[in-house]
Amino acid sequence: MATKSKPKPKHKKKPVDNSGIDYDAIFESMDLNHDGRISVHELTHAARLIGLNPTKHEAELMIKDCNPKEKGYVNKAEFRRLLEQQQSAVDDQVKEITDAFRVFDKDNSGTISAEEIRAVLRSCGEDVPDEEIENMLKMVDKDGDGNISIEEFAAVMCDL
Repeated sequence: MATKSKPKPKHKKKPVDNSGIDYDAIFESMDLNHDGRISVHELTHAARLIGLNPTKHEAELMIKDCNPKEKGYVNKAEFRRLLEQQQSAVDDQVKEITDAFRVFDKDNSGTISAEEIRAVLRSCGEDVPDEEIENMLKMVDKDGDGNISIEEFAAVMCDL
């Protein structure tokens, strides 16, 4: 009995990383003149499509780091590697902030209360007056609900 082999796909599947971002499609949409490379300006715009916000100078440094030979441009492979590294750094930062938030969110409610701040500070040997804890809470609590959400916590952590 002969076995049938599966037909090979006619089109190569574009690589998509585990975040679901199709870097090749972004590259192709940015490469307006189809020369196989994108400029600093195009890289800055492409990075913003995936939630990054580099300055022009930061984009210039990214390109210089991954392509020192061809000043001001990256090809598709370099672009993919560059954005994957940037996304990985963002993912690491999100994990660090989330882990730090969990240290304070003792009851796993998704918010940090004044009592939870007080408990963490006391466990570190800090005896902070209630008024100071309330002032800290008010500075971070942008929506005025009396607690600190993960978004409010992350905003403060990113400003440090």
